[in-house]
Amino acid sequence: MPKLVSKPSRSKEQARDLLKSIGLLKNYRIIQGEEREKVFTMLHMIPSTHSNNQRCWCETWEVGNITYNHYTGSELDDLEEVTDE
Repeated sequence: MPKLVSKPSRSKEQARDLLKSIGLLKNYRIIQGEEREKVFTMLHMIPSTHSNNQRCWCETWEVGNITYNHYTGSELDDLEEVTDE
């Protein structure tokens, strides 16, 4: 009869740290309205990076531990805020 091998047990904190280290514990939020205009004013004062996958464009800013992504394309114009949990 084959011997069962037990997996190493991880604490809840270790599991969260592992998930966070590979980028799976992030909060995503679409910024809208007046807040969007204020954030855009701030973002246009700092450098950004651009990417294009031929269907949509993304402009990205890193501000401290917050990442802002502005997606534009056909029927798409979203400003997304990404933070660690």
